[in-house]
Amino acid sequence: MKILITGASGFIASRLLKVACNIYGHENVIAFSSRTCEHCDTVVYDQRDYSINKSDYPLLKSADVLLHAGAFIPKSRNDVDNLDGCNDNIRFTERLLKLPFENLKKIVYLSTVDVYAPASLISEESPTIPQTLYGQSKLYCEKMVKAFSAQRKIDSLVLRVGHVYGPGEEAYSKFIPLAIQRIIDNKRVELWGDGSELRSFIYIEDVVKGIMNSLVLDAKVDVINVVGGEALSIRQLLDRLITISGKQVEVNELESHGKKRDLIFDTKKFAKYLGVDETDVLAGLTSEYNYMKSL
Repeated sequence: MKILITGASGFIASRLLKVACNIYGHENVIAFSSRTCEHCDTVVYDQRDYSINKSDYPLLKSADVLLHAGAFIPKSRNDVDNLDGCNDNIRFTERLLKLPFENLKKIVYLSTVDVYAPASLISEESPTIPQTLYGQSKLYCEKMVKAFSAQRKIDSLVLRVGHVYGPGEEAYSKFIPLAIQRIIDNKRVELWGDGSELRSFIYIEDVVKGIMNSLVLDAKVDVINVVGGEALSIRQLLDRLITISGKQVEVNELESHGKKRDLIFDTKKFAKYLGVDETDVLAGLTSEYNYMKSL
C-alpha cells in the first residue's frame, strides 16, 4: 500500500506521517505539503493556488490511498467563522481531487464533529447542521470526497474527529493547554462559568491509532466518529490537572453568557471498526502536563 498524506505539519497529520513511515516504510509514504518533509518523498504545492510541479505527477499516480488530513483548523473560538481559512478548506480539497490519482483505491477524509447539530447524545446518524462556518466547510468537503469516490468507484471513509488533547496542542488556544501553562507559571486559572459542561476528550495517540486502523478497514462504513468515550466536565478536567501538578491553584470563575452545551458521543462504531483501547484521561493529562513543563 502506498499512502499519500496531506497536512504533514499539523498536530494530527505530523504524527500520522511518522507512524505510517514506521509501519509501511518511508518508500511507501508520500507527504503532500507546502514544504519538503524529511521523512519521505514530498509533493510540494504552492500555497497561493495549490499548484504543483508536473515532475511530481508520478508520485501522485503511484498512490493508492489518500489520507486527507490537511485543513484550516481554528486555533481559538474566534477563528470558527474565519472566512479565508474556511474557504481554503474547500478550495484545497477541490484542487486536491483534480490531481492525477490514477491508481487511487481509497480516500480517508478527516472531518470534525463540528458538523453536528446540538444533541444530548451524538452518533454518526445524528443530524448534520453545523453551527459555524468551519463546520460548514468540513461538511461540504465530506460531500465532495463522497461524490468524487462515487464517480471513480473507489472506497471512501469519513472520520469525524472530536476533541483531541495531548502533547503538541499548545499551539491552540484551548482550555487544557491554556490551563496547564497557567498552572506551570503559577498563575490563576480562568474558568468560564462553573465548568459543568461535559466534553468527551480523546488522547492524540488514540486518534492516530484509530486513523491508521481505518486505512486497512474492509467494512463498508461511510462515517465513524473518532471521539472519547468518557464524558467529563471542564471542572473535573481542571481538578485532575491540579492534582497532577501538586500545586495550590487559584481558580477564577468568569461569568459566561453563552449557551451551555454538553458534547457526549455514542462510540460504538469507533470501538467496533477501529478497535482502539482508549488511554486513561489521567494518564493522558499527565503526559501532556509533563511535556509542556519540559518546554
